[in-house]
Amino acid sequence: MTFKLSRNKVNFLASLITEYIKDNEELDYNGDIGDVRMKIFHIIMEELRLFNQIEDDAKERVRSQKRSVPEGSREWEILFRKYAFEELDKLGKLW
Repeated sequence: MTFKLSRNKVNFLASLITEYIKDNEELDYNGDIGDVRMKIFHIIMEELRLFNQIEDDAKERVRSQKRSVPEGSREWEILFRKYAFEELDKLGKLW
C-alpha cells in the first residue's frame, strides 16, 4: 500500500493537473498558473507524507500486538488494513 513517488513524478502530475485547469474554460483560478502548479505539487507531497505516516503507524500497531503476528501473513495484512483504515477514517480520508 505504500505510496512512493519521486519528486519528478509528483511534479509531472502537478503539471498535468495544471494543464487541465488552464485548458478547461469551466475552471477559473486566481494568480499565476505557476503558483497554482506549485500549490498542487505541495498538496500532493503532503498527502503522500500523511499516507506514509499512517502506514508506519499501522505497521507499528500490528507489531505491538501481544502475540507476534508474522509480517506478510494474512492476519498481518488484515490487521494492517484495519488500523490504517481507522486512522484514515479519523481524518475523513479515503485510501
